[in-house]
Amino acid sequence: SAGTSGCSNGSGPNPIAQAAANTSKAGGLKIDFEIAGPGVHGGGRGAFEGGNTGKGRLAMTFETNGRATGMDTIVDGSTLYMRTPVFAQLLPAGKEWVRLDLAKLASAEGVDLGSLVDSNPSPSSALAYLNGSSGPVRVVGHSKVKGVDTTHYRTTIDLAQAARKAKGSAKRSIRRVINVAGVRKLPVDVWVGDDGYVRKVIYSQHSSRNQAAKITMELYDFGSTVTTGAPPASSVVDFQQLLTPQGG
Repeated sequence: SAGTSGCSNGSGPNPIAQAAANTSKAGGLKIDFEIAGPGVHGGGRGAFEGGNTGKGRLAMTFETNGRATGMDTIVDGSTLYMRTPVFAQLLPAGKEWVRLDLAKLASAEGVDLGSLVDSNPSPSSALAYLNGSSGPVRVVGHSKVKGVDTTHYRTTIDLAQAARKAKGSAKRSIRRVINVAGVRKLPVDVWVGDDGYVRKVIYSQHSSRNQAAKITMELYDFGSTVTTGAPPASSVVDFQQLLTPQGG
């Protein structure tokens, strides 16, 4: 059948894991992304430093409960700094940014980080998923992504394998998906450029057993210089301080 020629079944390097490895080494990069999930719908763009620093910044517009709003995020591994009108009325005077330490908050009871994490997709977490590509890889077709010729693949990610290969905050976030959402396998669509880089990926980000957001991400400007830094400390308030009532 015509389908068989487009299958790689473990003989030779897995083209998706290979492309994820290439892209991880490409230096800084930029992304355009869209998110569609329960309660959040939007998109934006971002720029991330090279390597596995997990540092970057995002600017997005999203619609929640029928109202459009904007959000800026600075990503520093498992720490997020978020600035959005949604938080503005909760913040003390002079504060603009809310800091979330995901590693700490993940262990806090009763804090649902799902939609916050969903609305901050990063290429390092997408690539960490793709590193777990183990099953048969099917060629769906060929198309251009931002003017670059690509091959469109479809495969299923083994999250336990992805977690084993991942490092740092990416490893923690994949483990969280496995533990919190009970998800072990993740179908993905991946477009790999003729240059060997991941150019586009579509996957579902699971934040709980019954909640997932569909993420579409295009990657470009590989090797660009991206610098990010935390916002000035004087303008930051910790998320946990917002949760605890002030006074006495």
